[in-house]
Amino acid sequence: MQTLIVILTGALMLAGLLGTLLPFLPGCPLIFGGAFLYAWHTGFALVSWATLLLLLTLAVLSEVLDKIATLAGAKRYGASRWGLIGVLIGGVGGLILAGPLGLPLGAFLGAVALEFLQGRALEGAFRAGFGALIGMAGGALGKLVIGLIMIGIFLYRVGR
Repeated sequence: MQTLIVILTGALMLAGLLGTLLPFLPGCPLIFGGAFLYAWHTGFALVSWATLLLLLTLAVLSEVLDKIATLAGAKRYGASRWGLIGVLIGGVGGLILAGPLGLPLGAFLGAVALEFLQGRALEGAFRAGFGALIGMAGGALGKLVIGLIMIGIFLYRVGR
């Protein structure tokens, strides 16, 4: 049973690490899930509740950072309130309609469409959409770093 738990923990953490870069997998929450599974199976002896709370905080922070980075990128490149709404609506719609690649494409098109519909020149609308893509990339990088930190904390606690 121990071997199965270790394999499942590793699989969840690997999937979580991939999920920090892929929009259809909840990256850091999966890493947390792997740590929780291992902690629960070992009676919280190596991975304590305090460590799990830290990992949960980091997982939530990674998700918040991802959303803020996307919006901040769009805003930095001149998106208006309508452009930011377009990022959110387009991202969700793109994810639903086209899967993983639909999220960035939808966010880009949503920002461009709502900026353009609000009377902004096409060049400015495209600039806002590009900013959303830059923000998404920054958010993914931040999630990757946080995910690696989470795995490092977990491995440190297990290896003690």
